[in-house]
Amino acid sequence: MAFQFIVFEGIDGCGKATQVEELVRFIRKKRQPVVVHKYPTTAAHAVHDHLNGVRKLEGDKLFEAFVQDLEADQLLLGENRKKNWVLADRYVISTAAYQGVDGRLGERIGQLQQTAWIKPDLVIWLDLPVDEAMKRKSAQKKPDVHESDKAFLESVRKNFDELYRRRFLCPNWKRIDASQKPARVAAEVRAAIELQFDSAQ
Repeated sequence: MAFQFIVFEGIDGCGKATQVEELVRFIRKKRQPVVVHKYPTTAAHAVHDHLNGVRKLEGDKLFEAFVQDLEADQLLLGENRKKNWVLADRYVISTAAYQGVDGRLGERIGQLQQTAWIKPDLVIWLDLPVDEAMKRKSAQKKPDVHESDKAFLESVRKNFDELYRRRFLCPNWKRIDASQKPARVAAEVRAAIELQFDSAQ
């Protein structure tokens, strides 16, 4: 069986971390090895400082920091991809969606396409209205600069929709209504993954 690279995408608060954990358990029950990559990585200090309000990076600098973090992880991602199912909590798609606000999505797509990224086998987009996402996030922790900006998140959600329509980076996208109960979302994720198991055999 070939191993698969599955990416979870969506705005802050859509439930990516929860669904990644659920899918890890599901794949392990199939007696398959699985690893998780989360972006931005812990090594992306400038990005985390920006998100936490420690220091501000302007648009292009922030975009470059996200891209450099993704590029630095490609070698490890490729090695893991050979030996495991790989799940990613965000990936290149998020960088396009978040850094493509203010009408810059097309520009960001063009910039990102200059790199030969490892391409996912499946992108799962957990789509959630912004009001609900902000409500969930504020109940979990103090929101960061992105999580507390409703207009920004509305733009990001629209960008995700455009990336979904374009099938950016991967022809195989699954859009899931993340406003459902987590168990129902997990069931839809599992159904999509079962198809991946079938195609990988």
